[in-house]
Amino acid sequence: MITLTEQQRVGVLITLLAISVFLTYYFHTVLMLGTVFSHFFYVPIILTALWWEKRSVPVALFLGGLVVVGTLAFSPDPLVLNDYARVLMFVVVALVVASLSGQLKRREQEVEKERNLAQRYLDVAGGLFVVINADHTIQLVNRHGCELLGYREKELTGRDWFATVVPESSREARRQIFDAAIANGTAFPGPRENPVITRNGEELILTWQDTVLTGDDGRSIGIIGSGSDITDRIRVEGELRAAHEEANLYLDIMVHDINNANAVALGYTDLLTEVLEGKERQMVLKLRNGISRSIEIIQNVSTLRRLVSRETVTRPVDLDAVIRAGIAHHPDAGIVYEGRPVGVMADDLLPEVFANLIGNAEKFGEPGVEVTVRVEEGDGAVKVSVEDTGPGVPDREKPLLFTRFARGTNARSGKGLGLYITKMLISRYGGRIWVDDRVPGHPERGAAFRFTLPRSDQPWEPAVKQAVTPRP
Repeated sequence: MITLTEQQRVGVLITLLAISVFLTYYFHTVLMLGTVFSHFFYVPIILTALWWEKRSVPVALFLGGLVVVGTLAFSPDPLVLNDYARVLMFVVVALVVASLSGQLKRREQEVEKERNLAQRYLDVAGGLFVVINADHTIQLVNRHGCELLGYREKELTGRDWFATVVPESSREARRQIFDAAIANGTAFPGPRENPVITRNGEELILTWQDTVLTGDDGRSIGIIGSGSDITDRIRVEGELRAAHEEANLYLDIMVHDINNANAVALGYTDLLTEVLEGKERQMVLKLRNGISRSIEIIQNVSTLRRLVSRETVTRPVDLDAVIRAGIAHHPDAGIVYEGRPVGVMADDLLPEVFANLIGNAEKFGEPGVEVTVRVEEGDGAVKVSVEDTGPGVPDREKPLLFTRFARGTNARSGKGLGLYITKMLISRYGGRIWVDDRVPGHPERGAAFRFTLPRSDQPWEPAVKQAVTPRP
């Protein structure tokens, strides 16, 4: 729509009034007719009312006076009642149109005020906000969105959103999603990643979410979309993922080679213990203990890596089968267990819990230590206890026993990494772990490690995958 300046409007009005004067003279003097031409007078009256509202009343009075004076001075016909009524109609039309024009302008000012307020709210937002009409044209875009895309607001407003900022490779698919949302009145659920093209041709990745905009009649008239630039984050994540995969490859190679070397060394020490006696045999046994410690460290590193990377998910597991498999790895230990099949929610790393707890009881207990494993079923949970008759855990050490690298005062205490891993696993499964005295109030008479696991009444796999390397 063409918008005239104030000076142009004044020029148009003067021209129309001059034409009105000429028509009055021409119809009365040259054509010797009445006032049939006066319908033209409504044009300057209405335009003046639209442009200057009540200033149209003087224009109406001027033109009404022109009708009266022209008829008296030039018309062969005398003034009649219709002539006076026509003058009155000029004034009424001027007042009515002026009133309607004032209401319209006030409404436009309110809409503009609300639009400016909404624009200010959008401009302070950190992401891109855009209103896309049902015909794909951009109705509104915030300042940050303009800066992100490299345009000024007036360069985007009214343009086709998809043809302007959506990559050609995904343009048609995005249009179809948009049109389906408009037709159904429901936007695509949840956030998603959408690429956009900036003015200079750079492709950015936005995390995008939108909602359907409806009119007063409830029909869909457009979509409000919001997006945040995550291009740099995705690039960094890609680099980190590649570095993580490379590090895991090196770690897998190292673990494989070290395990092979440990297996060979362990085999030779077993052979030597059979043929040597006395001091030499004791030295070989110490060597074997060192190799066993190396195997344990490698196993703990592998377990921690799987915990951090979360390569597994919980599922129904046969707890009884896991316990019996763990006991089988310690054939020389005195372990008492009476149980029956019961399902818990865990994963393939659950055997590590029993490898650590039973292994610690056997390793740090006195000669002839006895270990008892108990399972108690409760409401929604299963409680497991691993009790031993060893030296126990002093009260002052209990709160720190499951922290990383904590170690007890016992000369044979380990570095605490196994119990730290055990707590991580139990917490991951949704349970908790703690240590009690086997005989309440007498820590010197043995320890009782207890933990809970969520119970599962669903069927579990009959065969348990052993993710733990047998402890030597």
